[in-house]
Amino acid sequence: MDKRDKMVVFVGILILIVALIGVMYEEKGYTQAEKEEQKITYAIEWEEGMKSFQEEGTVTKGKETTLTYLINQEGLMEVEFRLEWSDNLARGILIPWNWSDILEIKIDAPGSVEFSSNPVSGYKSPLIVRAKVGDIPSTMMVNVTNETEVQDIASSYITKNGMGDWNAHISIKPKPFFFDRGNDFTLYVTYEYYSPTIRKVSE
Repeated sequence: MDKRDKMVVFVGILILIVALIGVMYEEKGYTQAEKEEQKITYAIEWEEGMKSFQEEGTVTKGKETTLTYLINQEGLMEVEFRLEWSDNLARGILIPWNWSDILEIKIDAPGSVEFSSNPVSGYKSPLIVRAKVGDIPSTMMVNVTNETEVQDIASSYITKNGMGDWNAHISIKPKPFFFDRGNDFTLYVTYEYYSPTIRKVSE
Protein backbone atom coordinates (compact mmCIF):
# COMPACT_ATOMS: atom_id res chain seq x y z
CA MET A 1 0.00 0.00 0.00
CA ASP A 2 1.52 3.28 -1.09
CA LYS A 3 1.39 6.60 0.69
CA ARG A 4 -1.59 7.81 -1.31
CA ASP A 5 -3.66 4.75 -0.36
CA LYS A 6 -2.64 5.11 3.27
CA MET A 7 -3.74 8.73 3.20
CA VAL A 8 -7.14 7.78 1.74
CA VAL A 9 -7.64 5.14 4.44
CA PHE A 10 -6.61 7.59 7.17
CA VAL A 11 -8.98 10.25 5.89
CA GLY A 12 -11.76 7.68 5.68
CA ILE A 13 -11.19 6.55 9.26
CA LEU A 14 -11.08 10.18 10.40
CA ILE A 15 -14.40 10.91 8.67
CA LEU A 16 -15.93 7.82 10.28
CA ILE A 17 -14.79 8.89 13.75
CA VAL A 18 -16.18 12.39 13.27
CA ALA A 19 -19.48 10.93 12.06
CA LEU A 20 -19.72 8.63 15.09
CA ILE A 21 -19.04 11.52 17.46
CA GLY A 22 -21.75 13.53 15.74
CA VAL A 23 -24.25 10.69 16.08
CA MET A 24 -23.41 10.28 19.77
CA TYR A 25 -23.93 13.97 20.48
CA GLU A 26 -27.16 13.97 18.52
CA GLU A 27 -28.48 10.96 20.45
CA LYS A 28 -27.45 12.62 23.70
CA GLY A 29 -29.35 15.74 22.66
CA TYR A 30 -32.46 13.70 21.87
CA THR A 31 -32.17 11.90 25.21
CA GLN A 32 -31.84 15.18 27.11
CA ALA A 33 -34.79 16.67 25.24
CA GLU A 34 -36.82 13.57 26.01
CA LYS A 35 -36.03 13.89 29.71
CA GLU A 36 -37.07 17.54 29.68
CA GLU A 37 -40.32 16.64 27.94
CA GLN A 38 -41.08 14.12 30.69
CA LYS A 39 -41.09 16.79 33.40
CA ILE A 40 -44.45 17.38 35.11
CA THR A 41 -45.79 20.62 36.54
CA TYR A 42 -47.10 20.41 40.11
CA ALA A 43 -48.72 23.00 42.34
CA ILE A 44 -47.72 23.00 46.00
CA GLU A 45 -50.50 24.54 48.06
CA TRP A 46 -50.79 24.83 51.83
CA GLU A 47 -53.68 23.83 54.05
CA GLU A 48 -54.14 25.34 57.52
CA GLY A 49 -55.06 23.21 60.51
CA MET A 50 -55.79 23.72 64.20
CA LYS A 51 -55.63 21.56 67.31
CA SER A 52 -56.55 22.37 70.90
CA PHE A 53 -56.76 20.78 74.32
CA GLN A 54 -57.34 21.89 77.87
CA GLU A 55 -56.27 21.02 81.40
CA GLU A 56 -57.64 21.94 84.81
CA GLY A 57 -55.43 22.67 87.78
CA THR A 58 -54.95 24.56 91.00
CA VAL A 59 -52.45 27.25 91.91
CA THR A 60 -51.70 28.08 95.54
CA LYS A 61 -50.06 30.95 97.39
CA GLY A 62 -46.27 30.88 97.29
CA LYS A 63 -46.10 27.85 94.99
CA GLU A 64 -45.77 27.99 91.21
CA THR A 65 -47.68 25.45 89.14
CA THR A 66 -45.86 24.26 86.00
CA LEU A 67 -47.60 22.39 83.19
CA THR A 68 -45.60 20.88 80.32
CA TYR A 69 -47.01 20.12 76.88
CA LEU A 70 -45.26 18.33 74.04
CA ILE A 71 -46.19 19.86 70.69
CA ASN A 72 -44.76 17.55 68.06
CA GLN A 73 -46.21 19.28 65.01
CA GLU A 74 -44.32 20.45 61.94
CA GLY A 75 -45.29 23.70 60.25
CA LEU A 76 -46.36 25.53 63.41
CA MET A 77 -47.65 29.06 62.83
CA GLU A 78 -49.02 30.18 66.21
CA VAL A 79 -49.51 28.76 69.70
CA GLU A 80 -51.97 30.31 72.17
CA PHE A 81 -52.24 29.74 75.92
CA ARG A 82 -55.50 30.93 77.48
CA LEU A 83 -55.78 30.90 81.27
CA GLU A 84 -59.32 31.12 82.66
CA TRP A 85 -60.51 31.07 86.26
CA SER A 86 -63.27 32.26 88.57
CA ASP A 87 -62.31 33.86 91.87
CA ASN A 88 -63.45 31.45 94.56
CA LEU A 89 -63.71 34.23 97.15
CA ALA A 90 -65.04 37.09 95.08
CA ARG A 91 -67.11 38.62 97.91
CA GLY A 92 -66.82 38.88 101.64
CA ILE A 93 -69.11 36.94 103.95
CA LEU A 94 -70.42 39.99 105.81
CA ILE A 95 -69.11 42.99 103.84
CA PRO A 96 -67.84 43.29 100.24
CA TRP A 97 -64.15 43.83 99.54
CA ASN A 98 -62.25 45.26 96.61
CA TRP A 99 -59.38 42.78 96.61
CA SER A 100 -59.05 40.11 93.94
CA ASP A 101 -56.64 37.29 93.17
CA ILE A 102 -53.87 38.25 90.75
CA LEU A 103 -52.73 35.40 88.51
CA GLU A 104 -49.67 35.29 86.27
CA ILE A 105 -48.76 33.00 83.40
CA LYS A 106 -45.33 32.71 81.80
CA ILE A 107 -44.48 30.47 78.83
CA ASP A 108 -41.14 28.83 77.98
CA ALA A 109 -41.01 27.80 74.32
CA PRO A 110 -38.61 25.60 72.36
CA GLY A 111 -36.92 27.21 69.37
CA SER A 112 -37.19 30.84 68.35
CA VAL A 113 -40.68 32.33 68.73
CA GLU A 114 -42.14 35.82 69.03
CA PHE A 115 -44.49 36.43 71.97
CA SER A 116 -47.26 39.01 71.99
CA SER A 117 -46.40 39.57 75.66
CA ASN A 118 -44.87 37.19 78.16
CA PRO A 119 -45.43 36.92 81.09
CA VAL A 120 -48.99 38.20 81.50
CA SER A 121 -50.68 38.92 84.83
CA GLY A 122 -54.01 40.33 85.98
CA TYR A 123 -57.06 39.87 88.17
CA LYS A 124 -59.54 39.44 85.32
CA SER A 125 -59.99 36.19 83.41
CA PRO A 126 -58.77 35.26 80.83
CA LEU A 127 -55.03 35.82 80.53
CA ILE A 128 -53.70 35.12 77.02
CA VAL A 129 -50.18 34.52 75.76
CA ARG A 130 -49.65 34.09 72.01
CA ALA A 131 -46.47 32.92 70.34
CA LYS A 132 -45.85 33.43 66.64
CA VAL A 133 -43.72 30.56 65.35
CA GLY A 134 -43.69 30.81 61.54
CA ASP A 135 -45.50 32.00 58.43
CA ILE A 136 -47.37 29.91 55.90
CA PRO A 137 -45.48 29.68 52.57
CA SER A 138 -46.95 30.94 49.31
CA THR A 139 -48.39 28.63 46.68
CA MET A 140 -45.70 27.56 44.23
CA MET A 141 -45.42 25.78 40.86
CA VAL A 142 -42.55 23.33 40.25
CA ASN A 143 -41.42 21.27 37.24
CA VAL A 144 -40.10 17.86 38.26
CA THR A 145 -39.96 14.34 36.85
CA ASN A 146 -41.91 12.59 39.64
CA GLU A 147 -44.00 13.23 42.75
CA THR A 148 -41.20 12.21 45.10
CA GLU A 149 -39.19 15.24 43.97
CA VAL A 150 -42.05 17.63 44.57
CA GLN A 151 -42.62 16.14 48.04
CA ASP A 152 -38.97 16.77 48.86
CA ILE A 153 -39.34 20.38 47.72
CA ALA A 154 -42.46 20.84 49.85
CA SER A 155 -40.73 19.34 52.90
CA SER A 156 -37.93 21.89 52.63
CA TYR A 157 -40.49 24.69 53.23
CA ILE A 158 -42.01 23.14 56.38
CA THR A 159 -40.55 24.61 59.56
CA LYS A 160 -39.69 22.45 62.56
CA ASN A 161 -39.39 25.53 64.76
CA GLY A 162 -41.39 25.30 67.99
CA MET A 163 -41.46 21.51 68.12
CA GLY A 164 -40.81 20.16 71.62
CA ASP A 165 -41.84 20.89 75.21
CA TRP A 166 -43.75 24.06 76.03
CA ASN A 167 -43.85 24.97 79.74
CA ALA A 168 -46.61 27.07 81.30
CA HIS A 169 -45.68 28.56 84.69
CA ILE A 170 -48.71 29.76 86.67
CA SER A 171 -48.54 31.67 89.95
CA ILE A 172 -50.98 33.63 92.14
CA LYS A 173 -51.08 36.53 94.55
CA PRO A 174 -54.28 35.86 96.48
CA LYS A 175 -56.28 38.32 98.55
CA PRO A 176 -54.55 39.26 101.81
CA PHE A 177 -56.55 36.83 103.94
CA PHE A 178 -55.14 33.76 105.64
CA PHE A 179 -58.03 31.60 104.38
CA ASP A 180 -57.50 32.48 100.68
CA ARG A 181 -54.75 30.10 99.68
CA GLY A 182 -55.24 29.93 95.90
CA ASN A 183 -57.61 29.25 93.05
CA ASP A 184 -58.66 26.66 90.50
CA PHE A 185 -58.07 27.36 86.82
CA THR A 186 -58.46 25.93 83.32
CA LEU A 187 -55.68 26.28 80.75
CA TYR A 188 -56.59 26.07 77.06
CA VAL A 189 -53.81 25.40 74.55
CA THR A 190 -54.45 25.96 70.85
CA TYR A 191 -51.98 25.76 68.00
CA GLU A 192 -52.26 26.47 64.29
CA TYR A 193 -50.13 24.80 61.64
CA TYR A 194 -49.86 24.30 57.88
CA SER A 195 -49.32 21.19 55.75
CA PRO A 196 -48.73 20.79 52.00
CA THR A 197 -51.18 19.58 49.38
CA ILE A 198 -49.73 18.57 46.03
CA ARG A 199 -51.73 18.87 42.81
CA LYS A 200 -50.67 17.84 39.30
CA VAL A 201 -51.19 20.70 36.89
CA SER A 202 -49.93 19.37 33.55
CA GLU A 203 -47.60 16.82 32.00
